[in-house]
Amino acid sequence: MKIGITFTILRKEELMLKKRAEKFGEVVMLNDREIVFPGDFDVDVVIVRDVSHFKALYISKLFEENGIPTVNPHWLIYEAGDKLLATLRLAKKVPVPEWAVAFDKESAVIAARKLGYPVVSKPVFGSWGRLIAKIENDNVAEGIFEHREWMGNPLYKVYYLQKFVEKPGRDIRAIVIGGEFVTAIYRYSSHWITNAARGAKAEPCEDEEVRELAIKAWEAFGEGALAIDIFESRKGLLVNEVNPTMEFKSAYEATKADIAGKLVEYAVSIAKR
Repeated sequence: MKIGITFTILRKEELMLKKRAEKFGEVVMLNDREIVFPGDFDVDVVIVRDVSHFKALYISKLFEENGIPTVNPHWLIYEAGDKLLATLRLAKKVPVPEWAVAFDKESAVIAARKLGYPVVSKPVFGSWGRLIAKIENDNVAEGIFEHREWMGNPLYKVYYLQKFVEKPGRDIRAIVIGGEFVTAIYRYSSHWITNAARGAKAEPCEDEEVRELAIKAWEAFGEGALAIDIFESRKGLLVNEVNPTMEFKSAYEATKADIAGKLVEYAVSIAKR
């Protein structure tokens, strides 16, 4: 078995994956700065770990077109990595925060007003809480949306909004791989954005309801390895979003769950299909 692992930088997660993958055979580390297509890649499966969402999106497709399966597959990176498309899938299976979408700044202000302030504006792609804004009123909305209008990327002109959810100083990240619940953590922060990348403190979460909800959220996609972000709200648990190219260092450090091992085992099972 030859397992490829794409990477941008070798973070702790990629090193853990490499170590686990070595138990199954040869490991080929694929620096995305050096990958060139068309090309010959002598691997049986590729674990896609590029930092850039768009690099992961295109690299996964190129490997698939060369007959090499990827974890996650191209379609899943595309749909789970787009907050709007992911919401459309999730809403059919699990509770999600109230949301709206608009395609110009004036309509976005109207949508925000209808949701009821405060609302959260998010780009449809992105991670680490970048370009997320909490909006309290029309004046703030107009300023943020005007700024977005002048940004070059046309995807920034898709105005995805969520009703702000009051959280108890934390959110939850659960990890499900191949339909199997692996682990979950609480992420504590004094800031309303509770990403681990922004300094949130991680502690184990052993709530059975979280486990059940995370599996249902995974079933909205039915394939792959997903990190599932969950809010505790007055209306109960809500699935905020999912991440198809997850960082899992904080979850591992808090729980010692063998996330890397589970991910490699799943990739091997995909290669053997």
